[in-house]
Amino acid sequence: VQFHPEASPGPHDARYLFMRFVEMMEQRSA
Repeated sequence: VQFHPEASPGPHDARYLFMRFVEMMEQRSA
């Protein structure tokens, strides 16, 4: 990740990355 989510006013970028991470984990365990 090339940016710092905490530096931006909103958590949307971090939330997007987190949700994508969760999706990859779910597919991996399936």
